[in-house]
Amino acid sequence: MSSKYGVGVTVIGHNSESRTRVKGYELAGLYKRKIKYDVSMEQIVAIMKQSKNCEQYIRYECHASMLFSDDHGWWVSRQGWKMNYWGGAAVNSGKCACGMTNSCAGGGKCNCDKNDLRWREDSGYLTDKNTLPVTELRFGDTGDGNEFAWHTLGKLRCWG
Repeated sequence: MSSKYGVGVTVIGHNSESRTRVKGYELAGLYKRKIKYDVSMEQIVAIMKQSKNCEQYIRYECHASMLFSDDHGWWVSRQGWKMNYWGGAAVNSGKCACGMTNSCAGGGKCNCDKNDLRWREDSGYLTDKNTLPVTELRFGDTGDGNEFAWHTLGKLRCWG
């Protein structure tokens, strides 16, 4: 337990907290990373029901690899649903944080959808207690020569 705003925070770790490379998966969602938490899903749901707020940080660093364009990447909710928004964006918006402010590289829904030979990033916090925590990460568009990416998923944090 740690604290946020002077309130105790329950922190739940998992097996995929380190920055992880994605390379060699061209088809949409072909890369699959299942997330295994340190406690059971029943315990996680009970903690979330007792908490006012929960959050989980998610980041995709890309080099010539798309995230949402052509539906190449997504995360999976605890119900097994394919989620179409990224950290920092509104639920079911189909966008990343920059898409909410129309500030994405190339004017798209996510910075990574620019799909150029520059390093870009889409990141932010997921905060919807109805669908957290992330149970799987799925990516594609990393099969060709200059295409690759890294993903990072933070611990689930609940408080209040």
